[in-house]
Amino acid sequence: MEINLIFFLSVVPAIILYGIAKSGLGGSISLISVPLMTIVMPLNQALAIILPILIFSDIIAVYRFRKEFDFGTLKLIVPFAALGIIIGSLTFTYFSEDLLKLIVGIMGFLFAGHYFIFKKEKTVPSKKNFIKGAICSSIAGFSSFCVHAGGTPTSLYLLPLRLKKEIYVGTRIIFFSCVNIIKLPLYIYLSMMNFETFYQSAALFPLAIIGIIIGYKLLKIIEENLFYNIIYGLILISSSKLIFDFL
Repeated sequence: MEINLIFFLSVVPAIILYGIAKSGLGGSISLISVPLMTIVMPLNQALAIILPILIFSDIIAVYRFRKEFDFGTLKLIVPFAALGIIIGSLTFTYFSEDLLKLIVGIMGFLFAGHYFIFKKEKTVPSKKNFIKGAICSSIAGFSSFCVHAGGTPTSLYLLPLRLKKEIYVGTRIIFFSCVNIIKLPLYIYLSMMNFETFYQSAALFPLAIIGIIIGYKLLKIIEENLFYNIIYGLILISSSKLIFDFL
């Protein structure tokens, strides 16, 4: 992995964005992290480097939100995410990176666009829905395995519930902690990870810590309605970027 100007303009902000996502603020903005890293390395290498960083970051984030999460929601979405991960591991070679990112981008664009068009209606929390939760979390597990981009499908289910800000963040963090742990042995089995990629992950991990600190600081000062507006806005921007890249 060559260290040069392009590296600092692509990999460094990509890892910091993942750290910010792990704080619970702007999780979907990390959609652009993998595309940034693939500027200087193959997709498989980028995925392998990112996964240990995500797991290390999860440890910090879970400790911070260990008492703030919705266990009932997790009981539904974690098992179906595991199903999506297994499907992703079995079909990974059949889907192109561009197609996967396009699908995630379209979902996020329609989801965020609907929120801003019908914004007043969205202040009323939606009820938990087994079918919607199962579908969204399965897609989240699948896309997370293939391109570390499960945030948007997860938001499709979690955000309309209008959980308290801290509960939303904690539930999301614990969910992705489970997802990343499930992905790890499959990445190793498929020979996507090795000692070299793990060493690169360790070297880049301090950048994720910087991102986590930035995210925690911002999370404390953002009012709840503004928080949701920011999350939806970031989903709209990052999803538009994915669609634009495909065109």
